[in-house]
Amino acid sequence: YSPSIIEAYQRNKSRQPPHVYAIADNAFQGMVMNRSGQSIVISGESGAGKTVCTKQCMQYLAEVAGSAESNIEQKILSANPILEGV
Repeated sequence: YSPSIIEAYQRNKSRQPPHVYAIADNAFQGMVMNRSGQSIVISGESGAGKTVCTKQCMQYLAEVAGSAESNIEQKILSANPILEGV
């Protein structure tokens, strides 16, 4: 998914088809607006795409968190091996 898709979900997710980016954006907005931690539960059968979905969520969060200024993208994406082990 390209940065333009991320921007489309940031701007107006209600007009976009259902997507993991919309869920990630809801969590991010809740964290920013309410100043409280958020969780995203990704579950499913073996082979259902949980790892891919997790990576897409982290990619979205890294992008909207302003990764260019603080290298936050690398910090978020480096959490993936830890999450896969859980």
